[in-house]
Amino acid sequence: MIVCFILTVVAPFGAPAESKAFEEAVKLIEKGETKLDLSALDKAEKILLRECEGPSRNSLCEYYLARLYIAEYSYFSQVNRNREKASASLAKAEQYARKAVSRRPNDARAHVIMGKIYQIQLSQYPISSLSKAVGARHPVVEEYTQALKLDPQNGEAEMGLGIYYLTIPQFLGGDGHRARNHFKRAAELMPHDPEPLVWVAISYRQEGRLADARKYLNKARKIAPQDPFVKAEQARLRRAEKQSTGK
Repeated sequence: MIVCFILTVVAPFGAPAESKAFEEAVKLIEKGETKLDLSALDKAEKILLRECEGPSRNSLCEYYLARLYIAEYSYFSQVNRNREKASASLAKAEQYARKAVSRRPNDARAHVIMGKIYQIQLSQYPISSLSKAVGARHPVVEEYTQALKLDPQNGEAEMGLGIYYLTIPQFLGGDGHRARNHFKRAAELMPHDPEPLVWVAISYRQEGRLADARKYLNKARKIAPQDPFVKAEQARLRRAEKQSTGK
């Protein structure tokens, strides 16, 4: 979920009041995240790099820059596919996320951003990354767990843990039921976001429980019928239902 702040209002975790320019950058990042709009992200980057200079800079600078570069990574991974630029954006995101965690160690949002980056890296290099999970908790789990310790109502952290347990191999702790519990908790915490519901549907579909998958996907469709993630799972579920019935 995108967190928007209003000037002079103190945000959670002691965040400082934001300037109008900073607020504009946040709105542009939101647009860039939801629409994968590179122009909006470029404008936000220019504002933040200017606003985030000097000792009086907003302490959320690194957090928002990390979010910006994750969205930029998504653009170069999904829209204008460019592996080199995507890799560069992810490297910047990691750089700023680490600074955000260091600067605001008690802010759950910083740990969520770090968890997302580890999750992207896990999806890119599953073999080398999963080796970190042997004998110790994977950094994805550590970051999301820390976020929930700081903010038990953090739906993004719950969803991130669900994605982790759904996508890793079973012999390393993958567990569809455990994943589903996290997704359902995330859905409760983010009632206007279809993504956790789609993940519940995916987990049921992967187990062949198509009626349950349909139930949750329909809930997601009521929230955001045109959402690309919702529409993609709708197509996958329809294929599975067709194969199941032979129609």
